[in-house]
Amino acid sequence: MLTAEELEERYAYDTAQLADHYEGVFTPDEVREAVAISRVHLEKQATVTDFLPLLVSRMAKEELLAKAQAEGRVAKALPEILFVSEHNSARSHMAAALTRQMAGGKVNVRCAGLHPRGGLSSDVITVLAERGIALKYPYPMPFTSSLVGAADVVVTLGVPEFYDFAGKVWVNWEVPSLGGEGLEFVREVADDLERRIRVLLAEEVSVAA
Repeated sequence: MLTAEELEERYAYDTAQLADHYEGVFTPDEVREAVAISRVHLEKQATVTDFLPLLVSRMAKEELLAKAQAEGRVAKALPEILFVSEHNSARSHMAAALTRQMAGGKVNVRCAGLHPRGGLSSDVITVLAERGIALKYPYPMPFTSSLVGAADVVVTLGVPEFYDFAGKVWVNWEVPSLGGEGLEFVREVADDLERRIRVLLAEEVSVAA
């Protein structure tokens, strides 16, 4: 386990790397703020600290990229799909992973939760592995205005209170929540998601491109 001093050194190094990566797009202060926000979000849920700097850096980098795209600071090379669920711990991760596999690099995919918490469901990890998909160090991503601003298509999963955003292709899928129902149920949900994703890629994403 990393000591407190080692942890701070890793955070400082990763923040400097991100600042170099986004030089000319974001100021060092903007990068530090993104890292600080990601750190607060992930530290309150972490049980092991060794991978925290990696996850914090990934989350901050993703949020900064989405912000840059949403504000027109960088161009988007591909149409963007955002999946939104309540906790970003099962359905939205599975939908995003399946979409990446099925799209074959023709779209970019993100996922987030309105009230993100916890790690990814072990049953979801198993079912995705059965389909040739391995997720490395998944984490709950909070929904932000930058993520929706960068998206062309927003797909909500079981969050009916969610509201529409102007200028976005909007899709709502009534997909049941996942939490201890067993592998067979998760497989059925995955099958249902695959059917929906085929339609999404054929119809909605072609419109957004």
